This record gives sequence, C-alpha cells and structure tokens, in this order.
Amino acid sequence: MNATATPTRPGVRSGLAALELVVGAAAVYGGIGLAAGNLIGMPADWLAGTPFGSWLWPGVFLLLVVAVPMLVAAVLELRGAPRAAVASIGAGAAQVGWIAAELLVMQRYNVLQPVMMLAGLAVLLLAVWGHRAVR
Repeated sequence: MNATATPTRPGVRSGLAALELVVGAAAVYGGIGLAAGNLIGMPADWLAGTPFGSWLWPGVFLLLVVAVPMLVAAVLELRGAPRAAVASIGAGAAQVGWIAAELLVMQRYNVLQPVMMLAGLAVLLLAVWGHRAVR
C-alpha cells in the first residue's frame, strides 16, 4: 500500500476508475455532441420551458459538471491519490445531481436517465464503502 494513500478494499480503486472512465467518456461524448450543434439528435422541443435556447450550454455544463469530475476522479483512483475518495464521492454526487436537475428542468424522460443515475449512485456508494479503513 502506498504510504500516502487511504486504505481501500481490494479492487475498489480499479473498479471505481473503470466505472468513472465509462461515465466520463459518455459525458464527453454527450457534452461535445450537444455543444457542437446537437450532433446526437436530442429533440429541440425538450428545451421548451428551460432557460436554454440551444443545446450549447447544456453540453458545456455536462462537460463541466459530469465529465471533468468523473475523469479527474478516475485518474486519482488509478494513481492511488490521497484525495481519490473525496473526488469519487464528489463525482458520483455530481452525476446524481445532474440527472435529478435534468428531470426537474426538462421534465422529459429518456431510458438513459435511470442508467446514468444508477451509475452515479454506484460511484458514490463504492467510493464511500471502498475507501473505509480496512481492518
């Protein structure tokens, strides 16, 4: 064990990093796809009733709120950094918050929402459980 790293259960860091990389990559794909002119084909009417006139800002926010925290947390987990647990908990909470805000603001449902909500919860719970002191 690295002297500066927090003790973890075996396999937690690599499992968390893998999940964070998948969610982060999906958020990069979605964020760029939205910001670059809705290349992923989201219905324009989903913006009705939101403060957004185009998909540009939702794409930018997806990159900043979900992709960046997930990818930073993955790198910290892979490096065994002392702050990896905090980063993973924050990234998981950001993902859950993103989906909750998306449902509240847009009031539209997509099959990916529960999948990504579960992924965010998994990151959050794995980080809390896996980074507890191992006895």
